[in-house]
This record gives sequence, C-alpha cells and structure tokens, in this order.
Amino acid sequence: MSTLTKVLIVLLTVFSIFLCGIVVTYVANATNQKERADKLDRDWRAARAAREAAQNDLAAAKDQADQMRRDLEAQMSGLKVTTSDLEAKLESVQRENTQMAQRVRDMGASVQQANELQSSQMQLAQAAQQQVAALEAERTRLSKELAETDHALMEKMAIVSQLEEKTRQLTEANQDLEMRLSQYLRQYGKAAAAPAPVTQRTGIVQPAASIKDIDLNASVTAVDIRNALAELSIGSAAGVRPDMRFHVTRDQQFVCDVRILEVGPDQSVGILERIQVPPRVGDAAATNL
Repeated sequence: MSTLTKVLIVLLTVFSIFLCGIVVTYVANATNQKERADKLDRDWRAARAAREAAQNDLAAAKDQADQMRRDLEAQMSGLKVTTSDLEAKLESVQRENTQMAQRVRDMGASVQQANELQSSQMQLAQAAQQQVAALEAERTRLSKELAETDHALMEKMAIVSQLEEKTRQLTEANQDLEMRLSQYLRQYGKAAAAPAPVTQRTGIVQPAASIKDIDLNASVTAVDIRNALAELSIGSAAGVRPDMRFHVTRDQQFVCDVRILEVGPDQSVGILERIQVPPRVGDAAATNL
C-alpha cells in the first residue's frame, strides 16, 4: 500500500467522523427547535384564550352593571317622588299643627273670659289637644319615613358608585392583558387581533348622528379617575350631543376616548374608555384623530 493511499484513507476517516458530528448536531438542533416551536404555539394559544375569556367576562360584567344601574335609577326616581310627596305632607301637617295650637290658645282665653261656658269650652279644648297630639304623632311618623327614604336613596347611590368602580377595574384588567399579549407576540413577529370595543349603555340612548364628517376640538378641563369621568371645554353650543366620542391625545400620543353622557351649553361630561394612560387637565380632545 502506497503512502498516498494511506493518506487518502486517513483523510476519508477524518471526513467521515466530521460528517457524523455535523449530522448529530443537526438532528439535536432540529429536535430543540421543534420543541421550542411547539411550546411557543401552546403559550400563544393559552394567551389568546385568556384574552378572549377576559373580554367575555368584561362584556358580561358591563351588561350586568348597566342593567342594575337602570333599575337603580328607576328606583331612585320613585324614591325622589315619594320624598317630595312626604315633604309636602309634612309641611301640611306642620301648618295644621300651628293652626290647631293657635286654636287651643284662643279657646283657653275664651274659657277664662266666659265662666258660664267653661265646661263646654274645656271639652272643646281637650278635643283640640287630642287632635294636636294625633297630628304631632302623624308628623313624627312622616319625619321618620322621610329619613328612611333618604337613607335608602343614599344606599342606592352607593351601589351605583360601586358598580362604576367595578366596571373601571375590569376595563383596566382587560387592557393590561391585551398589552401583555401584544408584547409577547411582538417578540416573534406576530400581532394580536384588535378586540371589538365594548360600549357601555347608560339608560335609553337615542341613536347619535354620524360625526364622521364633524371635526370638533376641545381640551380636558377636569378629570375624575376614580369614577372614570372627564369634563371637556365644549358643549351644545358647538354641536356636541350625548353619545358622541372624543379622542384624547397628548403630544401626538393617544390617551383615551371620552364618550359624552351629559351636555351643557359650554361644557360636557363623558365616561373614559380605551384608557392607554391616565388623562390630565389640558389634554387635547377631538372627534377625529
């Protein structure tokens, strides 16, 4: 066997060993990449399911809160009417009480001046005093009923505040989950689908006119983060109507949306939606971005 043949055999052996190493490395890397891809797919599916569940919970909670709010507002309206009626009755009883007390005093003077009629007048005075006592008892009962009505009204208002706070917390939790999912998918070149916004409905809302071609601009004049409310420096004089939506921005950055609930001549108040960052006084607001 020649030297050249030996060299070729050695080179062929080394090349075979090198090729085997490459094949082993490739197989190991391919297995690891497949496992990693499977894990990423499972994580992505779990995150998407969590987001959909959170959106469904938020929508159900908002619907329930809206229904309870409408029921409570109807009850509050009835309680206000009852309170007005009780106050009117109380004033009437007080007037009758004053008149009856005056009659008692007048009859007492008549008794002193007319001794011959003392017996009959004393009976009349006693009857009047009994009527005064009955009217006083009625006034006390009406006062107690009025106090109970006021207490019930305050409890209903407290329940409404709690429902608004719960709705705001659910909205923030949903937005946080969407942000985390978007950041997670962005690492692998994917983007989460934008969820359809859930719009709260307060009471009976008339269909709002299209504002696509109306360009209204204003600024935020007051913010109540706890109740998710904001006041804008524009009102009905400029064409603002309930259920209009203003987009709030700060230095070209989207802040949140304000859906109008109450409209005054020069200002309007709306509920905060799609909050990215907390709004501040002085932020710009416009119907068109």
